[in-house]
Amino acid sequence: MNKVLIISYYFPPMGMGGVQRTLKFAKYLPEFNWQPVVITDSPKKYFAVDKSLLNEAIDSGIIIERTGKGEFNPDKIIVKAPNENLRKTASKISQFFLIPDSKKFWKRKALKKIDEVWKKYGGFDIVYSTAPPYTDHLIGVAVKNKYNVPLITDYRDAWVDSPVLNHYPTPYHKLANIRLEKNVIKESEFVLTTNRRVKELILARYGNIGYNDVVIVPHGYDTQDFEKASENPAPKSGKMRITYSGSFYTRDPLYYFDSIKLLFQKYPDLKDKIEFCFIGNLPKDLLQVIEDYGIKNNINVLGYLEHIDCVRYIMSSDLLFLLISRGENDDAAMPGKIGEYIGSRKNIVACIPEGVSKKLLENYNAVKFISEENPELLVNAFYEYYQLWKNNDMPVANNEVVKQYDRKELTEQIAKKFNHLLRFD
Repeated sequence: MNKVLIISYYFPPMGMGGVQRTLKFAKYLPEFNWQPVVITDSPKKYFAVDKSLLNEAIDSGIIIERTGKGEFNPDKIIVKAPNENLRKTASKISQFFLIPDSKKFWKRKALKKIDEVWKKYGGFDIVYSTAPPYTDHLIGVAVKNKYNVPLITDYRDAWVDSPVLNHYPTPYHKLANIRLEKNVIKESEFVLTTNRRVKELILARYGNIGYNDVVIVPHGYDTQDFEKASENPAPKSGKMRITYSGSFYTRDPLYYFDSIKLLFQKYPDLKDKIEFCFIGNLPKDLLQVIEDYGIKNNINVLGYLEHIDCVRYIMSSDLLFLLISRGENDDAAMPGKIGEYIGSRKNIVACIPEGVSKKLLENYNAVKFISEENPELLVNAFYEYYQLWKNNDMPVANNEVVKQYDRKELTEQIAKKFNHLLRFD
């Protein structure tokens, strides 16, 4: 079996959406004759821990090698949801001093561990790095040059062209990141991106890689997750359930809360007929907003759930809400949850700008787009869907579109690219 070294700072038992793309690719690669070995951190604290994802990785035969001293114990990870204002301030400060990101000092530890792992497994056929953090790509370049193996870089989000994720306090900071990214692109045999807009941004800014060497592999869903979730479904209340899954990181949720408040003011009889669910950590200031708006009894704040439980609640929902805040290069934004929303085949209300996410959903059929963050428009959409739900007349998702985002099928595409590189090595 061929061997691929995967460099991924974020990996289970770390939770949240950033780990799932890498985990699922690694899970299915052995079915296409590729054994993954993942280099990752041994976190002492993180926003969310998901041991079910770690167990899935181990059960799938993924070999995990961790930096850090001593035996890793996921039960000892300190879980602490961040204060969002403090997190944003800390991020801006760190980006002033640390280029390309706050994981800069992990590079030395990772490279030392990779040298050990390289000997332990007799080398690798391909090196694969995934970002953010962008330090992962710098590690990938160093490994490629030391061991003379092909490098594949995966962009879960844009780098220099993502002002939402990256704050450059001076022109020097942006130029330094441009130089780093340009070299990463040059050293990559091919680049994976989640969508066409990120591909366009890379090609337009750098042009030192061929058009066909930037490959689009979108976010997806794992059929096995939905099969497992259906065996033990989440409880239902008898009300229409509208669910938002994920964090509000980089998004402004106040518009959503304004809409919920307005919905029940305009249609007070719906308080006994509609419930809203939130899957993910809500900071204290947003919990206070719910209290102040008088909508606490109509909102079920579930907090962070292990991934399979999150899928269970998505499956038990009647309507899913998707939000992408407006801003520079917002047309390139594609949240990881969009794949699982599609995989659920549930109806979606999408308040998103023109761009790749909207393009992806246009042929899904079971979707309604909200063109602007106007609470009245969202209230109208919720009310229309309530009428459809009440009459058992909800739109049906386009199954041909859904099948395109199966994680196993997407992994096969990557494996074919890996095989192509070996043939021409």
